[in-house]
Amino acid sequence: MKKTFLTILILAVLSLALAGCSGQNEEVMDEQKQEEVQKITLGIIPSENANETLEQFKDLIAYLENEMGVEIEPYVASDYNGVVEAMRTKHVDIAFYGPFSYIMAAQRADAEALVKRIGEGNKSAYDSYFITKADSGIESIEDAEGKVFAFTDPGSTSGGVIPSLTLKEKGIDPNTFFGNVIYSGGHDASVLAVKNGSVDLVAVDEFSYARALENNVIQEGELRIVYQNEPIPQSLFAARKDLDSNIKNSFAIAMMKAGKEVPDALEPLKSNGYELASDEDYKIIYDAAEKLNLDLEK
Repeated sequence: MKKTFLTILILAVLSLALAGCSGQNEEVMDEQKQEEVQKITLGIIPSENANETLEQFKDLIAYLENEMGVEIEPYVASDYNGVVEAMRTKHVDIAFYGPFSYIMAAQRADAEALVKRIGEGNKSAYDSYFITKADSGIESIEDAEGKVFAFTDPGSTSGGVIPSLTLKEKGIDPNTFFGNVIYSGGHDASVLAVKNGSVDLVAVDEFSYARALENNVIQEGELRIVYQNEPIPQSLFAARKDLDSNIKNSFAIAMMKAGKEVPDALEPLKSNGYELASDEDYKIIYDAAEKLNLDLEK
């Protein structure tokens, strides 16, 4: 009996000791794993030309490198789908997505929502416009029948998906209603196209329209908003689900501090700060894709 009791006692002590060592080893391994991550690649959707986009993110990237202690390599694809594919093939670790490109990435690249933008004035949503030249004679979308219309990109929420839903709800098939339909490739390109008269009506986000005014690309009163679409959930940063959790947490914490730490770095992004995001925040975009019969896997 004494020997049996002693054996059980020894085994119990060893079990506790091993459990403690295991916990310590896991902590050490986590720390070593985080130290091994020297660089992460940040994908950015090309809502404007690559150089302009990189300039807008430059100060934020510098802040993140300093805050997280890692090198951040930005990657701007030629189109929205390119960023999704880059994450799917693990060439991108974290990416800045519009709402629709995010739900594509969630379906195709196992993307996980991290933080979403808080808009200027603490807006939880942003706007998308149909715009035309002030002297075009187009007072409504219906007036643009037979004219040239430009979407931005099939993967753009404000320049593609939501305007498409608006047209559908108005009973308009863009392929038969307009004289010609093109994709400009970027919101800045859409603004220039309508300014230069190469297209009659375009769909763009509020930020690109505001930047065009601020940078004197267009003058006040030169273009006109014909229609304002339903509000869109703010854009977000999302990561590959299999990315090291320490990196994901470090990124999210740094971004949530950015509004107070480096507000000037967020100004070009038209943001007051960032807050935690979840997949549920984008249900309205999943619903829009379903109404338009869009296949998120393609």
